[in-house]
Amino acid sequence: MEWYIFAGLCAIFGGISSIVEKKTLRKQHAMEFSTVLAIFNSIVVLPLILKANFHNIPLTTYMLIFGVSILGSIAFLLVAKSLRHMEISQASPLLNFGPVFVAILAFFMLGEQITSVQISGILLIIIGSYILEIDHGFQSILDPIRKMFTSKHTIYIFIALILYAFSSLGDKLILNTISPITYIILVQFFLAVNFIVMITLFHDGITGIKRGIQNAGHWILVVAILTTSYRLFQAQAISMVFVSLVIPIKRTSTLISTVVGGELFHEDGILKKAISCIITLLGAYFVIVG
Repeated sequence: MEWYIFAGLCAIFGGISSIVEKKTLRKQHAMEFSTVLAIFNSIVVLPLILKANFHNIPLTTYMLIFGVSILGSIAFLLVAKSLRHMEISQASPLLNFGPVFVAILAFFMLGEQITSVQISGILLIIIGSYILEIDHGFQSILDPIRKMFTSKHTIYIFIALILYAFSSLGDKLILNTISPITYIILVQFFLAVNFIVMITLFHDGITGIKRGIQNAGHWILVVAILTTSYRLFQAQAISMVFVSLVIPIKRTSTLISTVVGGELFHEDGILKKAISCIITLLGAYFVIVG
């Protein structure tokens, strides 16, 4: 099977996963949802143990995976909180800012250069996000920018993307030493542990987990299966071709969730948001391949 089929399946499953996640979060507390999903994810990946290799993994690698899982746990919770309160067609295009933060961190931490093509991509993402925030009644060209940075949930998304950028740098180091399947199993286990600790410290612990399973367990299981599937499709595609070719296709999941999700939830301004998403997707492509 050609690599682009796996990449396309990754995008489709990722988009559907976001839509089901939004549907579930409309009636479910973000912490309960995130914890139950992390637990289900760790269970869903268990059959992959047959193809994993845990031999000779250094302690430092385990520590790095655990560190990445902490960043991922906080980032996922912040995105879940935002998605719960924002329209999916508003939140999804903003996720295309992710490659910008990765490129900037790689510049400062790894010494990687930011090319003119990447700068063009960053500008496109900014323009797309500006269009996303344009609304009736604005009196100044700066009003959309003010709106973006005064929205608590938009800020949550940006913080999450910065944390994901740091974890992406960790991913690069980890995947030099272990296989993607082994990494997925270990990181899903650590994510589950992290969320169990977080819900115990900051929410109502086992009671919240039970309530999450009772209220939306079947939908969260669907999200877990979709999430694990698109991660495996992505890993398979990357194993066949350069990551710079796979990720732009994978990121079209944001367009799927923007348009399809926006229509399903009867959100306003879908055309404007779709245009914004396409522009930010193009910008993300330039940042990734530049």
